[in-house]
Amino acid sequence: MVVMDLPIPTGGGSRASLDEATLALVRRRDPRAMEIFFEHFYDRVFGYVASLLRNRDRAEDIAHEAFLRLHKSIDKLDPSRDPAPWVFTVVSNLVRDHWRSKEYRVGRQQGDMEEIERLPSAGSGGQHEALEKEESAKAIRLALAELSEDDREIILLRTYQEMDTDQVAEILGIRVDAVRQRHSRAVKRLGEHFKRLMGATNET
Repeated sequence: MVVMDLPIPTGGGSRASLDEATLALVRRRDPRAMEIFFEHFYDRVFGYVASLLRNRDRAEDIAHEAFLRLHKSIDKLDPSRDPAPWVFTVVSNLVRDHWRSKEYRVGRQQGDMEEIERLPSAGSGGQHEALEKEESAKAIRLALAELSEDDREIILLRTYQEMDTDQVAEILGIRVDAVRQRHSRAVKRLGEHFKRLMGATNET
């Protein structure tokens, strides 16, 4: 098993919206505005894809391809709207293409999927609270890895990327009520995996 240290993609400090003036410059392919745009989204996109695929190298390839496609079609950007749903629609379509590929199916059959498992050390002091947080974070990563592709996708979009239901519906091409139902079921399954993994940790 290949062990990885891939953080759950929360969006971090990049969640602040790009202003309309900057987006207008992006659409006109202003070099500095384009740089700001891609820096704004890269970490979010890479973290999202890496957590979906559990494979850092493939995630880098798909993130790179996504930004190439975005660059080619940047004139379609609407400066008056949040560009995140458009960006993640492109990214999600590429991920789904990969899921349908022979490469992905063979990789799954051979058990060669890389899991999000290793976390940084809690520190030399080994304080109880730090260890508990580390164990909890590890269990969340492993629980996410056990979900189906569809469940992991909607959890990452809705919860970790903080997309609202309308945005997720736009990205996935499904109805808003379907987003709510799928997210609710996925959260329930994630919780079940998490409880089981935490229970196993506490028993050791």
